[in-house]
Amino acid sequence: MGVDAGGTHARCAAISSTGAVVGRVGGPGANVHRHGLQGSGRSLVGLVRAALGDTPPGAPVFAAVCAAGLDTKEVEAALADGLREAAPDIDWSLANDAMGAWKGAFGTGSSGVVAISGTGSVAFARNDAREARAGGWGALLGDEGSGYDIGRRALIAVLREHDHIGPRTSLRGPVLRQLGLTEPQSIIDHMHFHMQPSDVAALAPLVLDHASTGDQEAERIVDAAAAALVEFARAAATAVRGEDDPPTPFALVGGVSEDAWFRARVRLRSTLPALCLSWREAQASPIVGSVRLAMEAAITACPGLIGNIELTPHLTAAIEAAA
Repeated sequence: MGVDAGGTHARCAAISSTGAVVGRVGGPGANVHRHGLQGSGRSLVGLVRAALGDTPPGAPVFAAVCAAGLDTKEVEAALADGLREAAPDIDWSLANDAMGAWKGAFGTGSSGVVAISGTGSVAFARNDAREARAGGWGALLGDEGSGYDIGRRALIAVLREHDHIGPRTSLRGPVLRQLGLTEPQSIIDHMHFHMQPSDVAALAPLVLDHASTGDQEAERIVDAAAAALVEFARAAATAVRGEDDPPTPFALVGGVSEDAWFRARVRLRSTLPALCLSWREAQASPIVGSVRLAMEAAITACPGLIGNIELTPHLTAAIEAAA
């Protein structure tokens, strides 16, 4: 079972020991920084139980959870303890969501850097046994290049235009309408009393739409986000690259990255020779990476349990469709 848990949404997909998709379910995000250890734990156990469905009692179950917010060993261990106490019949393994994204993007590859642009953002690189990440500091301390970052910059642009210190932008009306407001002055209360990071990130599609149709301020916001993601990727890749290594394969994933115009901006910025990055389309989505991690845990714990299952293109497509 693989679980890909971001700040806004979580997905779970289960495959049997014969290589068939047997469970699928989605739910709210499970970032421990936003939902707490107990809240995230309840959500994750609920997702896995729902995806298990009619699995025969006593069957060994391996669940790999790749979740935003698992940034330190202490928090990872605390969440793992809670999961094992709530569901001791399940073999749990935990990792940051960047690990699932990397496994999905590069499969069994040995080198690459993946950048996630969802509610939050992070870049994660591997080169054989070396690993490094950049960004991923959360909404209060960073998350540049994320949906939250794009939405927050849009709110600031609307307020700066209102104060006559920023450029004119077509974002004002659409942003206010999406928030259910009529005046920019109302944004301050709405932001502090009613908005979570996921609500701010929900403004990103609106900004991307206006950027693609020529609003210069929206374009500036999107370009800043693209530049931040590429900088994270460069920093993480540089930390693991050997002196004579070729350019590092670079893949982009996450909800914001599904926008074709945004992907094009990131790709364009990543092609500068000095960055030493080589654009690659991700082999598969993070949910597939999470399933791969669960399979690896099963193989280690019970050699022969899952036979010769391979994540073929057919099975990969089935997992992604299910999730």
